[in-house]
Amino acid sequence: MKGEIVLRAVLLFFRLIPFPVIWRVGDGVGFILYRLLKKRSAIGLANLSLAFPDKTEGERSEILKAFWRNFCKDMLETVKFYAYPAAIKGRLVTLVGRERLDALMAQKTGIVVLSAHLGNFPLLCMKLGMEGYPIAVVYGEIHNRFFNPVIPHMMRSTGIEPIFDRPRHACVGRSLSWLRNKGMLFIQVDQNPLVEAGVTVDFFGFKVPTSRGPVSLATRTAAKIIPVFIVRDKNNHHRVIVEEPVALKLEGNGSRHIRENLEALNKVTEDYIRKHPTLWWWVHQRFKMAVKE
Repeated sequence: MKGEIVLRAVLLFFRLIPFPVIWRVGDGVGFILYRLLKKRSAIGLANLSLAFPDKTEGERSEILKAFWRNFCKDMLETVKFYAYPAAIKGRLVTLVGRERLDALMAQKTGIVVLSAHLGNFPLLCMKLGMEGYPIAVVYGEIHNRFFNPVIPHMMRSTGIEPIFDRPRHACVGRSLSWLRNKGMLFIQVDQNPLVEAGVTVDFFGFKVPTSRGPVSLATRTAAKIIPVFIVRDKNNHHRVIVEEPVALKLEGNGSRHIRENLEALNKVTEDYIRKHPTLWWWVHQRFKMAVKE
């Protein structure tokens, strides 16, 4: 109850704030966090040095500074869009490649939406939900017992079906059921998975553990995998970009085809990060267990 009251007050406040103010505040807070969160910024710079060894230290610092600004704008914007969901269907957020999604929907198949911690990915899910696509997202508890009960309501308010990540077997079961019922399941593959759920594959020239989830779920449900990313333009408008579906390789033994398919998915993700380096979450420890090839 307390969480709902606080949430309503926050949403009312954000409903009154214009987007240009949100962007200016985000830029300012990001400027501060780059200097204040020194440990996180150090992780980001270390990751950038591994991913972009040919760039100068100054170039990598500028990428990280821009990331912090974009990150803060993303977080503030997400609350603003929840407070004012009609804006999601307006000119601030465009869907590019809709025909690819519609073509898969016409096949009446489940769809794994492959993405990453790049850009305002909560807005990506909200856009698909508000456009009427049957999108589901796996979520976990946050460190706030007052807000946890309202998270599913917030997601459903923009057309997103929440799937709680605990217990794990129930989460997997609901995800499989959603795909078998021709729904879309949003999955990100750019964070370190649980040891038993990961396969070591290439990413920026390093072998890193990668979740087998997208491939396993798709093969068990005959679902298609389609990469979808969101990028922020210079005018702070967003483009949700739907790429061509990824054709899975199913021949050979199980472990081999899982590894080959994950390599292909990681390559799609890496290509987007290389094109839009200021939008990716460099500050998480993606390369913590990386091994140079």
